[in-house]
Amino acid sequence: MPKDDEQTKLESSDELLTAARALRSTLEALRLTPDRDTHLERTAENVVEFWTEFFAPFIAAQPRPAVSTFSAGELSGQFVAIGKMAFHSMCAHHLTPFFGVAHIAYVPNALAMGLGAPAKLLEYAARRPQLQERLAMDVAMAIEQACHPQGVAVCLIARQMCMEMRGLRANGRVESTVLRGCFQEARWRDQFFNYLSRQATDPGE
Repeated sequence: MPKDDEQTKLESSDELLTAARALRSTLEALRLTPDRDTHLERTAENVVEFWTEFFAPFIAAQPRPAVSTFSAGELSGQFVAIGKMAFHSMCAHHLTPFFGVAHIAYVPNALAMGLGAPAKLLEYAARRPQLQERLAMDVAMAIEQACHPQGVAVCLIARQMCMEMRGLRANGRVESTVLRGCFQEARWRDQFFNYLSRQATDPGE
Protein backbone atom coordinates (compact mmCIF):
# COMPACT_ATOMS: atom_id res chain seq x y z
CA MET A 1 0.00 0.00 0.00
CA PRO A 2 1.55 3.36 -0.97
CA LYS A 3 2.49 5.45 2.04
CA ASP A 4 1.34 9.06 2.17
CA ASP A 5 3.39 11.05 4.68
CA GLU A 6 0.33 13.04 5.69
CA GLN A 7 -1.63 9.85 6.32
CA THR A 8 1.05 8.37 8.57
CA LYS A 9 0.66 11.16 11.11
CA LEU A 10 -2.06 12.06 13.54
CA GLU A 11 -4.00 15.25 12.88
CA SER A 12 -1.48 17.45 14.66
CA SER A 13 1.91 17.33 16.35
CA ASP A 14 0.09 18.16 19.59
CA GLU A 15 -1.63 14.78 19.44
CA LEU A 16 1.70 13.03 18.88
CA LEU A 17 3.20 14.84 21.87
CA THR A 18 0.19 14.00 24.04
CA ALA A 19 0.39 10.33 23.08
CA ALA A 20 4.15 10.21 23.73
CA ARG A 21 3.74 11.87 27.14
CA ALA A 22 1.03 9.38 28.10
CA LEU A 23 3.19 6.43 27.08
CA ARG A 24 6.21 7.89 28.87
CA SER A 25 4.11 8.13 32.04
CA THR A 26 3.16 4.48 31.66
CA LEU A 27 6.79 3.46 31.24
CA GLU A 28 7.77 5.50 34.29
CA ALA A 29 5.06 3.83 36.35
CA LEU A 30 6.59 0.50 35.39
CA ARG A 31 10.09 1.78 36.26
CA LEU A 32 11.20 1.48 32.62
CA THR A 33 13.11 4.75 32.72
CA PRO A 34 16.23 6.24 31.06
CA ASP A 35 18.02 6.52 34.40
CA ARG A 36 17.96 2.70 34.54
CA ASP A 37 18.65 2.17 30.83
CA THR A 38 19.69 5.05 28.59
CA HIS A 39 18.29 3.28 25.53
CA LEU A 40 14.81 4.08 26.89
CA GLU A 41 15.34 7.83 26.42
CA ARG A 42 13.22 8.07 23.25
CA THR A 43 11.25 4.82 23.52
CA ALA A 44 7.90 6.54 24.07
CA GLU A 45 8.33 8.76 21.02
CA ASN A 46 9.59 5.86 18.88
CA VAL A 47 6.65 3.64 19.79
CA VAL A 48 4.13 6.38 19.06
CA GLU A 49 5.79 7.06 15.71
CA PHE A 50 5.65 3.35 14.85
CA TRP A 51 2.02 2.95 15.90
CA THR A 52 1.08 6.09 13.98
CA GLU A 53 2.66 4.70 10.81
CA PHE A 54 1.48 1.10 11.15
CA PHE A 55 -2.09 1.93 12.18
CA ALA A 56 -2.39 4.86 9.74
CA PRO A 57 -5.29 3.39 7.68
CA PHE A 58 -7.28 2.72 10.87
CA ILE A 59 -6.38 6.02 12.60
CA ALA A 60 -7.34 8.04 9.52
CA ALA A 61 -10.43 5.89 8.83
CA GLN A 62 -9.23 5.38 5.28
CA PRO A 63 -11.67 3.54 3.01
CA ARG A 64 -10.82 0.06 1.79
CA PRO A 65 -8.53 0.33 -1.25
CA ALA A 66 -10.02 -0.22 -4.67
CA VAL A 67 -8.82 -3.32 -6.49
CA SER A 68 -8.75 -4.06 -10.18
CA THR A 69 -11.32 -6.46 -11.61
CA PHE A 70 -11.98 -7.73 -15.11
CA SER A 71 -14.39 -9.99 -16.94
CA ALA A 72 -13.76 -13.52 -15.68
CA GLY A 73 -14.46 -15.17 -19.03
CA GLU A 74 -13.09 -18.71 -18.96
CA LEU A 75 -12.06 -18.24 -15.31
CA SER A 76 -15.73 -18.18 -14.27
CA GLY A 77 -16.43 -21.20 -12.11
CA GLN A 78 -12.73 -22.10 -11.81
CA PHE A 79 -10.62 -22.46 -8.67
CA VAL A 80 -8.21 -19.51 -8.31
CA ALA A 81 -5.72 -19.52 -5.43
CA ILE A 82 -2.89 -17.29 -4.26
CA GLY A 83 -0.79 -18.64 -1.41
CA LYS A 84 2.01 -17.95 1.02
CA MET A 85 1.35 -14.21 1.22
CA ALA A 86 3.23 -12.81 4.21
CA PHE A 87 1.29 -10.55 6.59
CA HIS A 88 1.90 -8.73 9.87
CA SER A 89 -0.65 -7.41 12.32
CA MET A 90 -1.05 -6.48 15.98
CA CYS A 91 -3.19 -8.25 18.56
CA ALA A 92 -6.05 -5.99 19.63
CA HIS A 93 -5.92 -7.36 23.19
CA HIS A 94 -2.22 -6.93 23.96
CA LEU A 95 -0.77 -4.88 21.07
CA THR A 96 1.74 -7.65 20.45
CA PRO A 97 2.54 -8.76 16.90
CA PHE A 98 1.16 -11.74 15.08
CA PHE A 99 2.45 -12.65 11.66
CA GLY A 100 2.49 -15.47 9.17
CA VAL A 101 1.20 -16.42 5.76
CA ALA A 102 -2.19 -16.25 4.09
CA HIS A 103 -3.69 -18.61 1.52
CA ILE A 104 -6.67 -17.21 -0.36
CA ALA A 105 -8.85 -18.90 -2.96
CA TYR A 106 -11.99 -17.87 -4.75
CA VAL A 107 -14.25 -19.06 -7.55
CA PRO A 108 -15.05 -16.18 -9.90
CA ASN A 109 -18.52 -15.44 -11.10
CA ALA A 110 -18.68 -12.70 -13.75
CA LEU A 111 -15.62 -10.84 -12.42
CA ALA A 112 -12.08 -11.87 -11.52
CA MET A 113 -9.50 -9.84 -9.58
CA GLY A 114 -5.97 -8.84 -10.45
CA LEU A 115 -3.38 -11.14 -8.89
CA GLY A 116 -2.25 -8.43 -6.47
CA ALA A 117 -5.74 -7.68 -5.19
CA PRO A 118 -5.92 -10.25 -2.36
CA ALA A 119 -2.56 -9.09 -0.96
CA LYS A 120 -3.72 -5.47 -1.12
CA LEU A 121 -6.92 -6.25 0.81
CA LEU A 122 -4.99 -8.36 3.32
CA GLU A 123 -2.51 -5.55 3.98
CA TYR A 124 -5.30 -3.03 4.55
CA ALA A 125 -7.21 -5.27 6.97
CA ALA A 126 -4.07 -6.20 8.92
CA ARG A 127 -2.98 -2.63 9.69
CA ARG A 128 -5.22 -2.11 12.69
CA PRO A 129 -5.52 -3.65 16.16
CA GLN A 130 -6.81 -6.99 15.00
CA LEU A 131 -7.77 -10.57 15.86
CA GLN A 132 -6.58 -13.33 13.57
CA GLU A 133 -10.07 -14.79 13.21
CA ARG A 134 -11.55 -11.39 12.40
CA LEU A 135 -8.75 -10.65 9.95
CA ALA A 136 -9.59 -13.79 7.97
CA MET A 137 -13.26 -12.82 7.91
CA ASP A 138 -12.49 -9.20 6.97
CA VAL A 139 -10.45 -10.35 3.96
CA ALA A 140 -13.11 -12.83 2.84
CA MET A 141 -15.83 -10.19 3.02
CA ALA A 142 -13.68 -7.63 1.17
CA ILE A 143 -13.16 -10.09 -1.69
CA GLU A 144 -16.88 -10.80 -1.82
CA GLN A 145 -17.63 -7.09 -2.09
CA ALA A 146 -14.89 -6.56 -4.69
CA CYS A 147 -15.86 -9.21 -7.24
CA HIS A 148 -18.97 -11.10 -5.99
CA PRO A 149 -17.47 -14.58 -6.45
CA GLN A 150 -19.29 -17.88 -6.14
CA GLY A 151 -17.22 -18.46 -3.02
CA VAL A 152 -14.10 -17.42 -1.17
CA ALA A 153 -11.80 -19.23 1.26
CA VAL A 154 -9.15 -17.67 3.49
CA CYS A 155 -6.62 -19.52 5.65
CA LEU A 156 -4.22 -17.62 7.91
CA ILE A 157 -1.36 -19.46 9.62
CA ALA A 158 0.44 -17.29 12.13
CA ARG A 159 2.70 -17.04 15.13
CA GLN A 160 1.00 -15.15 17.95
CA MET A 161 3.36 -13.25 20.23
CA CYS A 162 0.61 -12.82 22.81
CA MET A 163 0.72 -16.63 23.11
CA GLU A 164 4.50 -17.04 22.86
CA MET A 165 5.66 -14.12 25.03
CA ARG A 166 3.08 -14.11 27.85
CA GLY A 167 0.96 -16.53 29.87
CA LEU A 168 2.04 -20.10 29.13
CA ARG A 169 4.66 -18.87 26.63
CA ALA A 170 3.70 -21.68 24.30
CA ASN A 171 5.23 -21.91 20.84
CA GLY A 172 3.15 -22.97 17.88
CA ARG A 173 1.18 -21.87 14.87
CA VAL A 174 -2.42 -20.67 14.99
CA GLU A 175 -4.59 -21.42 11.97
CA SER A 176 -7.83 -19.58 11.15
CA THR A 177 -9.96 -20.57 8.18
CA VAL A 178 -13.05 -18.92 6.71
CA LEU A 179 -15.14 -20.70 4.06
CA ARG A 180 -17.91 -18.77 2.35
CA GLY A 181 -20.27 -19.42 -0.53
CA CYS A 182 -19.49 -22.49 -2.62
CA PHE A 183 -16.53 -23.39 -0.36
CA GLN A 184 -19.04 -24.65 2.17
CA GLU A 185 -19.80 -27.43 -0.31
CA ALA A 186 -17.72 -30.62 -0.04
CA ARG A 187 -16.30 -30.40 -3.59
CA TRP A 188 -14.82 -26.93 -3.23
CA ARG A 189 -13.93 -27.32 0.45
CA ASP A 190 -11.93 -30.48 -0.34
CA GLN A 191 -10.17 -28.74 -3.22
CA PHE A 192 -9.13 -25.89 -0.94
CA PHE A 193 -7.83 -28.17 1.80
CA ASN A 194 -5.99 -30.31 -0.75
CA TYR A 195 -4.41 -27.11 -2.02
CA LEU A 196 -3.34 -26.21 1.54
CA SER A 197 -1.80 -29.66 1.98
CA ARG A 198 0.25 -29.23 -1.18
CA GLN A 199 1.40 -25.80 -0.04
CA ALA A 200 2.50 -27.22 3.31
CA THR A 201 4.74 -29.80 1.63
CA ASP A 202 6.06 -27.51 -1.11
CA PRO A 203 9.66 -26.54 -0.24
CA GLY A 204 9.57 -23.54 -2.57
CA GLU A 205 9.06 -20.08 -1.10
